[in-house]
Amino acid sequence: MKTQLNTLALILFSLFVISCSGDDDSGSGNNDAFGTIQLSGADTASVGNSLTVGNIDSDGLASTGTSSAVVLLDEDTTIENGELIPTNFVNAFVIVASQFDADDNADVDKAISMTILKNGEEFRYVCSTPPTSAANDTDCGTGFSVDKIAKEVVFDNTTVINVESGTILTMNGTINY
Repeated sequence: MKTQLNTLALILFSLFVISCSGDDDSGSGNNDAFGTIQLSGADTASVGNSLTVGNIDSDGLASTGTSSAVVLLDEDTTIENGELIPTNFVNAFVIVASQFDADDNADVDKAISMTILKNGEEFRYVCSTPPTSAANDTDCGTGFSVDKIAKEVVFDNTTVINVESGTILTMNGTINY
């Protein structure tokens, strides 16, 4: 599973970087909001205090390789044919939130891989429950859940770690889709 998490993170990161290589900062979002995630921690000085989810890919299989994932996106980023399509190349985010069951044969129960692009600077975060070296040994926490039947992702004092700096970002909010 460690290899699968690393591969998932690298694929998502690669798709995001390739798709975000332009300079256009105009957006044509759909103006729908599925919920807001409040952020706390030292990195909020750089990434801001909240993320408003404007698009969701609840299938996950085509874009992440697992049907246990839900991809949460800002209003200016969508997924088409398994590829990220951002229209704002300065400020964007992609959160891959996964909760696995026994049929998935995964080494972890839950995992998050997240990239935030703020003012053109990239911030990458990860966590897993239980913590693994692939997630920088950071536990997402008991308050994080992905319920694909109820169509709800809950972040309740969910902790992710910045893969570059090691700082912890705490996430709170409920996303319904």
